[in-house]
Amino acid sequence: MTDLFREVEEDLRREQFSKLWDKYGAWLIGAVVALVLVVAAIVGWRAWSHSQRVEASARFEETVIKAQDAAPAEAAAAFAELAESTSGGYAVLARLHEADKRLAAGERDVALAVYGEVANGGAPAIVRGMARIKEGLLLVDTASYDDMKARMSPLVDSASPWRENALELLALAAMRDGEWEDANRNAAAIIANQATPAGLRDRAHVIQALVAPHLLAEEEAQPAETTQEAPATEPPAETE
Repeated sequence: MTDLFREVEEDLRREQFSKLWDKYGAWLIGAVVALVLVVAAIVGWRAWSHSQRVEASARFEETVIKAQDAAPAEAAAAFAELAESTSGGYAVLARLHEADKRLAAGERDVALAVYGEVANGGAPAIVRGMARIKEGLLLVDTASYDDMKARMSPLVDSASPWRENALELLALAAMRDGEWEDANRNAAAIIANQATPAGLRDRAHVIQALVAPHLLAEEEAQPAETTQEAPATEPPAETE
């Protein structure tokens, strides 16, 4: 009797499974096929992405080696071509190298444009900051202090590793425009950071030493406050 019940139960299960398969089998097969295709696509994309990175790395290294013996203008053109034909980090590095070579070739305006493009682009913050500092080094002798503040404020107002370099550029620009208090304040901010490299700290001390006489002259030029004493009043004459 027990065997009979077991056979009946198995028949019911087979019948139920057959109905479920007839109803959902096509969907199940489609889902499995889709899953296999997705996995294959992910694996294929990873393999392709890895091969692209390897190729970009090899091309970048080759361009760097060739640029060592090439004229600056020729090297700049090679890095520009590499930046156009690749993507990601190596494209950004190629642009920075291009700007350096443009500057070496005397193409200052082109170098400035490339540095600005990288600084305003989507590269990691540390790379954008480096491009902004390189741009600032070219502009500090000509750009106004207000212009330099607009460019450097994102680095100064954050925990950027380029903060002290930006402060130095601001101090120099302030000195050139006669903003002595701002120059002194920026230099003091550099010195206040215990992590500031020794060379940068020494230059900040030099800036303060150069600014000090101007601050003193401004202080001495301020009109001295004079206190005027009221004249003594004579007592009224006595009347007889």
